[in-house]
Amino acid sequence: MEIITSRANPTVIETAKLKDKKYREEKKAFLFEGIKLAREAISSGVDIINVFLTEKAAYKYPDLAKKKNCIIISESVCMKLSENSAPDGVICTAKYLENLHKIYNKQTFTCPKDACLILSSIRDPGNLGTIARTSAAFGKKTLIISDDCADIYNQKTIRASMGAIFRTSIYRTRDLCETINSIKKQGTSVYAAALDRNAVELQTVKDTKNSCFVLGNEGHGLDMEVIDSCTGTVIIPMEKDAESLNVSSAASVILWEAYR
Repeated sequence: MEIITSRANPTVIETAKLKDKKYREEKKAFLFEGIKLAREAISSGVDIINVFLTEKAAYKYPDLAKKKNCIIISESVCMKLSENSAPDGVICTAKYLENLHKIYNKQTFTCPKDACLILSSIRDPGNLGTIARTSAAFGKKTLIISDDCADIYNQKTIRASMGAIFRTSIYRTRDLCETINSIKKQGTSVYAAALDRNAVELQTVKDTKNSCFVLGNEGHGLDMEVIDSCTGTVIIPMEKDAESLNVSSAASVILWEAYR
């Protein structure tokens, strides 16, 4: 079994570079950490490149230590690779999930039955990961996202998803309005979650289970052209003096209503 103690080791340097989005996209590989995510990835069939374990972690998790691609690292190396102040000593690298995470193609795309949410300009990776986690919990394992959403392979996205990202189909589209129109032509209603004079309350939508809902940016919501491309608009009823919900909270309410 290989043991690395130097932070200047070539494998360590190359692995640390995966914290950078540009390098991830070049190598089609990503980095994540933690025993729960490691086991979620393995059980989901993710193509793991390397499993890095500190000596303490190797002793604690012998099933991982026995893997052929396991590398033992010093605590110092672990701190170089980790983004956490108190890592648990388990760090993995894996190949992009290109069978699950795809670029939207108008000619080949058929809206899956387990699609519910379309995300526009969601910039916070924590929100994106949380939405993926909640969506999977309610049986909606497909997300459609605009090209300017947060990076799927950002460690914060992966951590917030609690591994759901390893099992979620994600279509990234460069033209959200075109995608919405394509989905409508296939017979699926698409509603923008937006405050509008014609908006109806979420629970009054006749077929939430088989509809799609568009959620917008944390700061400015949805662009008018996106709203105009939808079947209609919906609002989540709440107290008049209440602040608008965080986008991941709004997603949870919509997903529950569709599930219910």
